[in-house]
Amino acid sequence: MNRPLLGIVWDLLSTLLLTIVGTFIASAPSINLLSSGVGFISGISASYSGRLDSLFANNSSVGVLAICVAEGNCQIDGSKTKNYFQNIDPGNGLINRGWCSDQGRGGSNLANADAGCLSRTKSRIPRLFERMKRVGLNPEQYEEAFVNAADLWNQASPRVSDAFPTTFRAALNRGLQGKEAILWARVEAFRDDSGELSAGNINLQRGVYIGLFGICANPQNTYYQTRLQTYPLMSERWRWSCIALDQNRRVEAIQRVFVSIQ
Repeated sequence: MNRPLLGIVWDLLSTLLLTIVGTFIASAPSINLLSSGVGFISGISASYSGRLDSLFANNSSVGVLAICVAEGNCQIDGSKTKNYFQNIDPGNGLINRGWCSDQGRGGSNLANADAGCLSRTKSRIPRLFERMKRVGLNPEQYEEAFVNAADLWNQASPRVSDAFPTTFRAALNRGLQGKEAILWARVEAFRDDSGELSAGNINLQRGVYIGLFGICANPQNTYYQTRLQTYPLMSERWRWSCIALDQNRRVEAIQRVFVSIQ
């Protein structure tokens, strides 16, 4: 969840992409999400060739690099940024280490952090596979989208990655393709059971927003503030755009990794 340094070219391209995808917001219906429970799906019988497993076979795999770059912890060539060794999560204040920004699960040991990142991510492959198959998508034909689902599992509440296959199917049904489809689906996956976009809430004791919405609402965060100032705070458009600004960065990072291996 760390922001990389963004150049003028990146800004222009990102603004264009968000404008294109944003045209779908007004007519976008609330999507009924699949169960948001964290428990395993009973009776999973994942039958796939192993290509999905190879995405996260070890700490040098493509899926691992993609999430590491999305987190701002790796460069495309696999070299580690300073954030890999330690960074403070801007959303919740926890200390992150390792390629997945492990929220302190591995303690101060980087090897433990990376091992935990890999184990935790691999444990979710059968569930994400099954949920994509449920909506008629073969995950092996959508490897980049599958890695985006795994990235959501790493970044957000489990309900978000659970919802992604349904929203990605909806994006394809709307005629969106490639990066635009993935971005739209990632944003829409943040809707809660009531249909409201949820990426953080308010701390009643402190009277401030926490999570991603807290980052976007922070008046000192000029990157988000300048791009959201035309929308009423916490309105539907504000929420959608706040989430899209964050998700677009991650979608583009993952795409760059996939392009680099072609």
